[in-house]
Amino acid sequence: MPYDHDDAPETIVRTRNRQAGQLDYINSYYRLPERFGVRATIGGRVRRADGEGEIVDTAGQYLRVLLDGDTKPVTCHATSKMAYWSPKAGWVQATRLPDPYAVAGASHSTGASG
Repeated sequence: MPYDHDDAPETIVRTRNRQAGQLDYINSYYRLPERFGVRATIGGRVRRADGEGEIVDTAGQYLRVLLDGDTKPVTCHATSKMAYWSPKAGWVQATRLPDPYAVAGASHSTGASG
């Protein structure tokens, strides 16, 4: 049986390589293993306000999640309202990275004087 173009071995390898690189970036940039003890992985279970689902793909710095009962994946930010399933810890809520410029009680200033 001939390969469908999307199922050709070269296409599958390119897709897996793209996903691996983007997942490495997401896990590293948002420090998911260090901060929360979880990793974003293809097949990983996640929970959002609109339901639970499975990571099925990546889209740059975003995750593509197929929510249970749906037929099309949705694009999700890795830390915005996202919880990851961990066999050791159960559901782990991710949070955004802290703002490196935020200081409690300080106002943001451009440094220009008027």
